[in-house]
Amino acid sequence: MIEARKVSKIYKGKIHALQNINFSIKQGEFVYVIGASGAGKSTLLKLLYREEEQTSGRIKIGNTFVNRINHKQLYLLRRQLGIVMQNDLFLSKRTVFENVAVCVAAVSDANDNEVMVRTNDVLDVVGMLNKSDRKINELSIGQQKRVAIARAIVNYPAIVLADEPTANLDSKAALEIMKLFFKINSMGTTVIMATHDSTMVNTVRERVLELSSGELIRDEQGGGYTRYPDNKDVYIW
Repeated sequence: MIEARKVSKIYKGKIHALQNINFSIKQGEFVYVIGASGAGKSTLLKLLYREEEQTSGRIKIGNTFVNRINHKQLYLLRRQLGIVMQNDLFLSKRTVFENVAVCVAAVSDANDNEVMVRTNDVLDVVGMLNKSDRKINELSIGQQKRVAIARAIVNYPAIVLADEPTANLDSKAALEIMKLFFKINSMGTTVIMATHDSTMVNTVRERVLELSSGELIRDEQGGGYTRYPDNKDVYIW
């Protein structure tokens, strides 16, 4: 589904953000991308959705080589992807419903009824259907993150990319948001998440890609946040 081969990213000043990265991810996997700040986690996600271009190597999603897509065709790639950023941008004067519905209208020719059904469906999935008429600035940070997730999945993407989605949340809200990502993954969607949440990684063991100074130093199925994780560093469900 996703294949990265000998991928490197060098910024101006010869800053090596990523160096010779290799991995393959199958459809339906849940993958944590971990590492210290500056390890290259966000850069890797940006390469996957072509916010940035790799300096060398190749990235393939499905049958598409990401670096070969011209800018006019980028929307075809991004239709396959749902993206949740650390700091989400919303239409502040619009309602929850409108913030999600606009994402359907932007990439499809769905009629008004289809837009309404799809929007309500995903708001129900993320637990925000009862707040669909609220303005974004009336919501808590955790509720806003739920809306961001709804936007990411409203077009039924094969892959969801999430960059530190719980970074600004308290532990209770973070746990609820993580449960949503596991729910989305259980529906068959591939989830790739950059995170610093050691407790969550240790609690729900999934595949771990660990970066250090731009290098992939660990690729482990069912791994913890570190090679020898603290068994006490877990959530009580």
